[in-house]
Amino acid sequence: MHIPINPKMFYYGFPVVLLTSVDNQGKTNISPISSSWCLGDNVVIGLGVQGKAYQNIQHCPEVVLNIASENLWQNVEKIAPFTGNMQAVNEQYQFCDDKFALAGLTAEPSFKVKPQKITECPLQAEAGVVNIINRDGYAIVELKILQVHAAEGLVFDKDKIDPTLWQPLIYNFRHYQGLGEMLGKNFRAEK
Repeated sequence: MHIPINPKMFYYGFPVVLLTSVDNQGKTNISPISSSWCLGDNVVIGLGVQGKAYQNIQHCPEVVLNIASENLWQNVEKIAPFTGNMQAVNEQYQFCDDKFALAGLTAEPSFKVKPQKITECPLQAEAGVVNIINRDGYAIVELKILQVHAAEGLVFDKDKIDPTLWQPLIYNFRHYQGLGEMLGKNFRAEK
């Protein structure tokens, strides 16, 4: 039997992305996000309009999607209180000028965009902002992937990701989880 509920949030399990963007001074900021989906070389992300990432993409419409692996959950959590809606009433956020240092992460130059990549993230996608739709305090941001980077150990056949080795960090109802055991594969699977 199912019962109707009204949850405060509905994060039913998304990969954690450490979104990097640049401010008007050219400094890279990291914003952990968990609302994203991809189709081909198009990505859609959700951002709070009061956050630094939203402000930054207004100035420089470029980002890097640094997709975190499950071993990075503690690094992500270190910067979580320093990211989000700065005007939130029920949650307390603080300011941090150097999230790379706070999280113990390493910045490296991107190839095609201004924001830096995060070395420790096994998958990175440099992207340009195509469209922004503002809705009820949130922004739906459409991106076009310009360049993907993958840790060498994850790649087979020159440009495919080995799903048996890739272990993304999942944000599941405000808890960090990995994938667990693989259950099977889709008929389109390449490996």
